[in-house]
Amino acid sequence: MDVQTNKENHLGGINSFFSASQKYKVSGDGTLLAQKPKAQDMACMICGTQLVYDTIAHEHTCYYCGAHEVSPIFCPEGHFICDSCHSKDAIAFLERLAAHDKSTDPITVVHKALTHPSFKFHGPEHHSLVPAAILIAMKNRGIPKVDGSAITTETILEGIKRGARIPGGFCGYAGTCGACVGAGVAVALFVGSTPTRGPERKIAHSATTNALYLSQDGLTRCCKRASYYGLSAAINLLKEDYDIDLGPAPQIHSCKYSERNRDCEETDCPYFDSSHE
Repeated sequence: MDVQTNKENHLGGINSFFSASQKYKVSGDGTLLAQKPKAQDMACMICGTQLVYDTIAHEHTCYYCGAHEVSPIFCPEGHFICDSCHSKDAIAFLERLAAHDKSTDPITVVHKALTHPSFKFHGPEHHSLVPAAILIAMKNRGIPKVDGSAITTETILEGIKRGARIPGGFCGYAGTCGACVGAGVAVALFVGSTPTRGPERKIAHSATTNALYLSQDGLTRCCKRASYYGLSAAINLLKEDYDIDLGPAPQIHSCKYSERNRDCEETDCPYFDSSHE
């Protein structure tokens, strides 16, 4: 299957949504562009003041642990929370799921995490969620890696660890999305990709590429939507290329979390469910 065909298959119902929308135009290379972008932001977890999303990173001191970290995202009142403290409890929860959860489809794992109080609406913990959900489902279905070895709790923990290395705000500051990279992390562990294994590396890159293709929606960031893109790319690649069925990918108009998101793009988002309005 060539790359373009693979991308088209991965779009599925999402492609139909954007094709029918009057709020999008398509560039010459097929990129989806929102015609009415919105300027939105989020609030400080300490005082509720709207955060600054600067174009230049500055050094800050974490309000909780005192660690020094360079980031372009901060509170104008001087508050700052480092990525480790921001996602610490959520990562611990994912690690518990890795050891104990019995779910056999990734979307169930994702919904358990997204409804857990440790998960913030936006944050770098989502970068670990995607590989964790994929690998937990594969482990519980008894699906081995390509080399025949088992997917173990240690495999899942490694996926969580790799995702946790991707900083918050990466989608806006590095030209790639951490949750989408999470799809590549899961597939890399499944196929045994390393920097010196060309074919395996290509497959892992394909998972990330397909997720990022979906993410070219022209919308402001939403970690829930990005997680759905990452899941969709990994689930579809595993099914198409390896005949591995992990259950359904996230369906359009299925989001249960829009009321919690002050930045929700509502009907511009393929996952928005208007029945929750």
